[in-house]
Amino acid sequence: MYHSPFREEKSPSMKVSETKNLWIDYGTNEGGTIIDLVLKIFPTLNVHEAINEINREMLTDSIFSFHQPQNVSPEKRKLFSTDENKGIQIDKIIDLGSNPSLTAYLKSRMISLKTAQGFCKEVYFTVGEKQFFGIGNQNEKGWAIRNKFWKGCSGQGVSLYKKGYGQLAVFEGIFDLFSYLEIEGEKNLAQDFLVLNSLANLNKSSSIISLYDSTMLLLDNDESGKKATLDMVSSLKNCYDLSEWYSPFKDLNDYLLSNKIAGHKRSVRIK
Repeated sequence: MYHSPFREEKSPSMKVSETKNLWIDYGTNEGGTIIDLVLKIFPTLNVHEAINEINREMLTDSIFSFHQPQNVSPEKRKLFSTDENKGIQIDKIIDLGSNPSLTAYLKSRMISLKTAQGFCKEVYFTVGEKQFFGIGNQNEKGWAIRNKFWKGCSGQGVSLYKKGYGQLAVFEGIFDLFSYLEIEGEKNLAQDFLVLNSLANLNKSSSIISLYDSTMLLLDNDESGKKATLDMVSSLKNCYDLSEWYSPFKDLNDYLLSNKIAGHKRSVRIK
């Protein structure tokens, strides 16, 4: 059983059988072959590309694989369910673009490599005796790392991308920022960007937010995101909520995916 890659959940609801080449998501009652699953994860791939992706994953000992790490103890596996992954040892950091799986992951989320390269790196890391890789954005204390099945960090903190502007745009995760840039473009954005990497970092970011003339909050349209937005708007006079612009979608990436699939583009930027 696995946690679904299509939503946040506390208990695993997806079953994958490598021997039968089948999967089923009990949360949505969807299922099919492994090829169907790859096509669902990466909607921009065709069948031939999906088969190549499966072959590539089977040849790499990566966290992307459907295989559970066989040589990692249960204690070490628990590291992957924690926010503060003290067991992560960073081995190598290189520019994005050399790892086909990571590039395909960006493509599946409708994010261009060029957009991501301005903020993220390919991060290769070790947990126990196993090596993994993901897309990483640096924060105050380490790296926030994610791939198509997992996200965590080597150290918890916010990521501030500062250019000296008077306006700040705040996002929960790096893909929210990517999506914003894909929708708006970078040319006319006279803003600094703050990625929380976790809502748990929001209170600690108040000292940064208070330095700006105005702050746009582009947090998730879920219960925790709405509560965090309300708290910030209530406590800091320079904050305003922009989440209505991508409602009823959960976040900016869902909004981006929906609009690109529909073949049109709508700005979320406030006047």
